[in-house]
Amino acid sequence: MDYDPVKLLRVLGDSTRLWAAAGQHEVHQEWWLALSGESNVSMNLACCQSANPNVLRDHCLQPMLDLGKPGIIMLGGPGLSTAQTLIDAGWVSVGAMPLMLMTAPPAGRLDVTDVRAISLEELVFARKIIADGFTLDPSSVEAVLPDSVADRTDIDVWGLYEAGQMVSSVTNVREDDIAVVWSMATRRESQGQGYGRRLLEMVLHEQFENGVTGSLLHSSRAGEPLYRNLGYSVVEYLQMWSRPRWILGSA
Repeated sequence: MDYDPVKLLRVLGDSTRLWAAAGQHEVHQEWWLALSGESNVSMNLACCQSANPNVLRDHCLQPMLDLGKPGIIMLGGPGLSTAQTLIDAGWVSVGAMPLMLMTAPPAGRLDVTDVRAISLEELVFARKIIADGFTLDPSSVEAVLPDSVADRTDIDVWGLYEAGQMVSSVTNVREDDIAVVWSMATRRESQGQGYGRRLLEMVLHEQFENGVTGSLLHSSRAGEPLYRNLGYSVVEYLQMWSRPRWILGSA
C-alpha cells in the first residue's frame, strides 16, 4: 500500500465505523464524516483534506451543525487553507494532534504477560477501563465499544490481565491491511507502570504476524512520545477545530 497522507487519512476515516452511528458515516477522497450522535466532543468527527472551502462547509461543517452535538473538525494537507471558513463560523483552533504510522513490528522484547482478545462477556470490563481513562458517560462508552464488535472479523478488542483482572484494553480495526488503534486505556490505579505499552507491543506483534503491513493511530500530544518510542512516526499533524463552548464544556 502507498502510505501517503491522503490515503492514510481515508483509512482513519474508514476505521471510525467502529463507533459512527448508522447513516452518519461517509468516507470520500477529500473528506470524511463520522458522527456518533453522543454528546462527547471527541465522538463526532469530520476531516477535510480539500482546498475547496465549499467541501468543508457542505460536507463537514453543515452536517456537524445539523447534528447539534459537540464535535471536532480536523484539517489536514490542502484542507489547512480552508481554515477561514471555520473562523467565519465562530470556530476556533484547539491545537494539533499527530497522525502516526508504524510499518514494522516494535523492536521491544515481549514478556509472558497475559494478553488476549476478549469475549463479549468481558466487554463490560474493557468499557469500565475506557470510561475511566477517557471520562466517558455510559452511553458514550457503549458507542465506542458496542456489542457488535464480538461478531466482527475486522475488529478485535484486546485486554492485558494481571492476577486475573483486566488492567489495560485496546481496540484494533483492520482496514486495507492496516491495524488502526482506538481507545487504548489503562485502569487509573495501574497507570504509569508500562501496562499500555506492553499490551500494544504484544498486540502489534500478533497483528504483523497475521498479515498487516502497518499500524495507524491518531495520538494526543501527550501520548506521542510513547508511540514514537514503540516505533511509530508522525505522518502529519492534524489541526483540530471546535466551537469554544463545546471545548470549555468538556474541560
